Amino acid sequence: MRQRIAETWNLLRPVGKAGVIVIGTVAAMAVKALLAPADTHATAADAVEEDADLITRRWTDHAGGYFVCTHKGCSKKVNPTIFGHDCCGRCRLGRDCLSAAQRDYDGPGGFAHNCFEALLYPGVCATCEEPAEVHLWVFDFIHGDRYSTG
Repeated sequence: MRQRIAETWNLLRPVGKAGVIVIGTVAAMAVKALLAPADTHATAADAVEEDADLITRRWTDHAGGYFVCTHKGCSKKVNPTIFGHDCCGRCRLGRDCLSAAQRDYDGPGGFAHNCFEALLYPGVCATCEEPAEVHLWVFDFIHGDRYSTG
């Protein structure tokens, strides 16, 4: 039986062999699709909950080291204004996190931001011109972490 299959295969020209391979691949994909369990009860809320569980931050050694988010498989630098999830704010769900963080912020300047000290005015935030003490936190760029000013 194997010899007969091998002889038939050898009689085929390259175009015929390519056709057999394509047909076999399509048939294998069709069988896989039929045998795969179909989840008809999944909703968008389930997807959001699954993605929310995957949000973590992880230290990387790129460019001296910094925290990156794993939100939706992202590898961008963590946005320090997003408190709850430590995500970067670039993907769709990350933008939702960022808008929630900005909405819930009640510190100086009217929007969530780091206390950026100017060289000429140490101890004064260059963004909102408020002292560092009124900010809820300061982001340490050297260690890639935030700490409370209070």
